[in-house]
Amino acid sequence: MVRFAHIADCHLGAFGRKPELREYNIKAFEDAIEKCIERQVDFIIIAGDLFHNPLPDMDIVNRTVKLLMKVKNAGIRTYAVYGSHDYNLARASLIDVLESAELFKNVVNYLESENRLTTVKDKTGVSITGLSGRKNRLEKGYYEQIEFDTPDGDSIFVFHSPIAEMKPVDIPDKNVVPISSLPDGYDYYAGGHIHRPLEDLKDGKPVIFSGTTFGSSYTDLEREEKRGFYMVEDWRPEYVPVDVCSMVKVLVDAEGFTASEVEEMLIEKAEAVLEGDIVLVRVQGKLFKGSPQDIDFASIINLLESDGERTVFLNKNSLEAERVEKVKVDEEREEVIEKKVFEEQGTPEGTQGDLGERLLRILKSEKKEGETTTDYENRIWHQTRSLIENIKEEGELEEKPEKELDPQKPSQLTLESYGGAPE
Repeated sequence: MVRFAHIADCHLGAFGRKPELREYNIKAFEDAIEKCIERQVDFIIIAGDLFHNPLPDMDIVNRTVKLLMKVKNAGIRTYAVYGSHDYNLARASLIDVLESAELFKNVVNYLESENRLTTVKDKTGVSITGLSGRKNRLEKGYYEQIEFDTPDGDSIFVFHSPIAEMKPVDIPDKNVVPISSLPDGYDYYAGGHIHRPLEDLKDGKPVIFSGTTFGSSYTDLEREEKRGFYMVEDWRPEYVPVDVCSMVKVLVDAEGFTASEVEEMLIEKAEAVLEGDIVLVRVQGKLFKGSPQDIDFASIINLLESDGERTVFLNKNSLEAERVEKVKVDEEREEVIEKKVFEEQGTPEGTQGDLGERLLRILKSEKKEGETTTDYENRIWHQTRSLIENIKEEGELEEKPEKELDPQKPSQLTLESYGGAPE
């Protein structure tokens, strides 16, 4: 009887800006390893993305090495393939270093001369063949080009690619591999890359995505309900959950509400949160009035964090400001559009109806050929003042005391000069 563990997408070193979450992440991996040792598995399969990047923080590396040493000292073998986050074309990955230290075996054995993958034989007699994942799913073509050995006896195929028949809706169709592309004849297909546990069959044999042990992003934390790995005994898979912390989700739909109303809803919901090591807050929708900047999110986060040692994640990417109505005109001529604007916006009380249009024409006039900047500014100034004085004479504007101005210094002009600002 064979007993092994199937783990994937640990993403150790993720959440670099959130040390609390980074700690939960590696604790989840530690918990999975402890369960493997307790159950006395024969070996562990890591189906890619052990680390979040090829060269993670040295503290993460140190703790990972200690865990793998503990596994090795317990007489348990570890086999792995590259995930899309483990790969580094420019230089060696830490996966290569760990293999050189004999902490695990990379089961991707490609014979270039024969264009085929060969298997690795475990002490139990199980043959293990692997195909690594690459960024942007560059490994997709490998399934069509490479020859696979026909397994002899008990066998496992390890891969890190999304399968078309099993993919979630958020993974593009162009990046998937059909289940028919997986090589035939294996007893168990150990998948990685999809961060949720999924099960299917190929020729009656289990095709399994173990999911993530914790997650690597806000989306993972918010979306995934189950975190853990698979334990397989006598080829029967069993999902083993990993729970290192509790999570609470707070959702506020801002659609049709003002910014102040949304803030009140957030405060009310925050005060109702009594438990949870991690609080995930999502605010979405279009505000009826105001903008996201009008909401005091910092106070909301402080309110949630004041109740204990919590990590608060705020997602307001889907929150939109109020819609600003635009003037709708069919004509493309500039002067017609301007006229529509004045008509739709109205004219200030106590002014002549076409004052705005006449003033705009003056301000839009361009410099004449040979006219200096000073002459141009003085001309605009005199025309504008003349227009205002004519309106005053018609009695449409309230008279204000005239100030003495030097027409050669347009910078002296203010709203008060026109009688349009309060004294």
